[in-house]
Amino acid sequence: MKYLNDEYNILDHSHSYAKETVVINWLLGTKCNFSCSYCPPWLHDGDVDWANNYHKWGTRYLKDIKKFILEVIDHYYPKKIYFEFTGGEVTLWKDLIPLAKFIRSNNATIGIISNGSRPARWWGKHKKYFDHVCFSFHAEFGKPNKFLSVVKEVNGEFRTHVNIMMNPDTWDECIQLAERISNECHNVSLALQPLMEGLGEKETIFPYTEEQQQVLDRQHHLYGQHIKWNTNFPVPRGAMEMIDTKNSKKEISSAHRLIANKINDWSGWYCYAGIENLVVDWDGSLWRGWCREGGTLGNVYEECHLPLKPILCKKSFCHCNFDIMCKKEQYANII
Repeated sequence: MKYLNDEYNILDHSHSYAKETVVINWLLGTKCNFSCSYCPPWLHDGDVDWANNYHKWGTRYLKDIKKFILEVIDHYYPKKIYFEFTGGEVTLWKDLIPLAKFIRSNNATIGIISNGSRPARWWGKHKKYFDHVCFSFHAEFGKPNKFLSVVKEVNGEFRTHVNIMMNPDTWDECIQLAERISNECHNVSLALQPLMEGLGEKETIFPYTEEQQQVLDRQHHLYGQHIKWNTNFPVPRGAMEMIDTKNSKKEISSAHRLIANKINDWSGWYCYAGIENLVVDWDGSLWRGWCREGGTLGNVYEECHLPLKPILCKKSFCHCNFDIMCKKEQYANII
């Protein structure tokens, strides 16, 4: 059954661990060694340097990042806290490992989003400091064999997810890599990620052929059956349940499938962004989500105000995996 937005009234996490975890997605800088054609230039042009480095936007200090981390842990207690850092390519930042050590010493967990361009030996040396890594393969710059060697190096060490960015121009190469990962790495989740044109502006899904769209729609059946998770690696975000409370129906879905099927309009719903998710932008500005619904919550390098209630969504669509993967309901019990 393919749900339309008026055929269910709650979108929630299917795993209890995800319901108990607050995720902070943090854009640390825009230095990247890739410049993918579908990625906005401001996400990889290097214009925003890492914290503790002087740049034209002003100096941002590691000590302020640590202070904010402690504030988040205290505010959301007793929930688990998971910090997810992205860029740019965050493995290029020299202070990433010291920050990872600090986070774990305060009983929080850390993950990063990486293009996997660092050699396998780098991951072999530093993998002990991470709880989760989301790799993204970009065929314009990534090398399949090198990328696979990195995934194999960390396989079984922590929660590992791979997004294959499905550029129609490199479709066959992407499918071949997905099949190799599926066959050779049995503790890794995998998604064929549909690409969006006009990211951050008037966004539309890439013009896939009918056959390619069918593969994207069926990918769970193609690549989702091989995963045998180690229960010591709980996942902070994952599958979502589309729940029809009126008719006692449920359907498991995922962010990329919701986007692929254009089931991503929750305007008029209550969204738990800010309660389950937070976003920190490159300049330290704090938001509920990348959609920026509700306006800024302050700045982590100055002063911020952490929310206590969900917010009514006024956006016409939700394009970002991170924003999609938090609870949403039509009729929230707001006190």
